[in-house]
Amino acid sequence: MRLKKLLDRFMYRDRATVYRYCEASDGLADDYEDVAVYEDIPCKLSQYGKDVTLDKTDMAPSIHENLRMTCNPAYDIQPNDYIVIQHQGQEFRLSASQPFRYPTHQEISLLRIVNKREVGV
Repeated sequence: MRLKKLLDRFMYRDRATVYRYCEASDGLADDYEDVAVYEDIPCKLSQYGKDVTLDKTDMAPSIHENLRMTCNPAYDIQPNDYIVIQHQGQEFRLSASQPFRYPTHQEISLLRIVNKREVGV
């Protein structure tokens, strides 16, 4: 499809590696590991809404950011996949929600949780 090629060429300037929590290959019971299911896939990371929520718990405050990844619908990204995105010299480590697929692309809401150690609180 022509539109998909245009999206790949002009819109998807970021790169993502998608990890999935899977049973370990050694076959031991209750042994799981993060496995890279896709590496260096073209995508676009963007914000939606400007709300940054600050939750205070007994342990520490956490900041929740809502971001969105757009990519080709051929990639089978699943809820709770862990995604590392390279965006304009920055690295984002995010958790995926249910993808919303269109014929030309898919949109995946992502959640980034920052704990107090990362923000210096």
